[in-house]
Amino acid sequence: MVILIGDKISKRTKYFLKAADAQGIFIKVIRWEEVFADFNYGILEGAAVKIDPPSYKITDLGIMHRELLIYQDILKRMDLCNCRFLNTPGAILNVLDKRESKKELIKHSIPATEMVLENVSSGMQLIDTMKDKRQYSVFVKPVNYSGAAGVMALRLNPHGKSLKLYTSCRLENGRLYNTKKLYAINSSTEIINIIDVLAGKGTPYKTGVIAEKWYPKDSFNGKSYDLRVVYQAGSIAYIVARQSEGPVTNLHLNNQALDFKELKLPGNIITGIEEICQKAVTVFKGLNVAGIDVMLDKGSKKPRIIEINGQGDLIYQDIYSGNSIYHGQLKLLSGME
Repeated sequence: MVILIGDKISKRTKYFLKAADAQGIFIKVIRWEEVFADFNYGILEGAAVKIDPPSYKITDLGIMHRELLIYQDILKRMDLCNCRFLNTPGAILNVLDKRESKKELIKHSIPATEMVLENVSSGMQLIDTMKDKRQYSVFVKPVNYSGAAGVMALRLNPHGKSLKLYTSCRLENGRLYNTKKLYAINSSTEIINIIDVLAGKGTPYKTGVIAEKWYPKDSFNGKSYDLRVVYQAGSIAYIVARQSEGPVTNLHLNNQALDFKELKLPGNIITGIEEICQKAVTVFKGLNVAGIDVMLDKGSKKPRIIEINGQGDLIYQDIYSGNSIYHGQLKLLSGME
């Protein structure tokens, strides 16, 4: 039996089931509402299982953190089940942790964006570290969130004290709210307050925050871009380029998706992308499908991994055309039965 754990009404579920119907495969869908309630994990016994992420309408990052802890606990319980997973819950957890997964990539000599600070505890601590290391541009990221939630890009003027922050977060009454709009903030006081709240300064709720070096990205037609690579079954299943006039390229922030072929990258660069993705996936046991964010350095076009998502397989350009990603996953799952 093939089981999908996901949301009843979502594009992920809809197009996964469409692919299953085309292949004549019956899928038992278990809704996240059931799992979050009083779930009998024995139902998964002996099945081939895909775990999609739950959909949240939460915008408050503090509440999001609380829900994330519950989700992580569920994955830990699922990891003990006697079944075969497309991606094991343990693998999903391992790559969800940006800090530890980044360390693993670097440990295995896989090109990746490097951390400037592994544990951001306050805005001033981060700024002081940037000055000490002469690293004047960084990305600030919560350790476990996905979808650009809480991600910030910070620039410090090396010749003065001025700061500039790009973020999709809004600070209201001491709480951070995620939005679908990118803001540019110049007030140093406001920037420090935002980072303090994100880092949980003065509160018992520590989300865990890292700062990464902000590398100049390759550009196309005047806009910088990076790549979302879906890597599964030992090869690249799909690549979409994400263009942006600002530093954050996530497509839900009104950025532009670009057909990868339009970049006309030389064969050796494409081979390099595939090689680092293949190496990255093998580092994390139980990871058969990964959404890997890859950037190409400006000038050299050297590929390096930004981060890995164990549930980053939803590509609209694919589901609305051949739906090849989900078709490929079903072949993997049916072979696990």
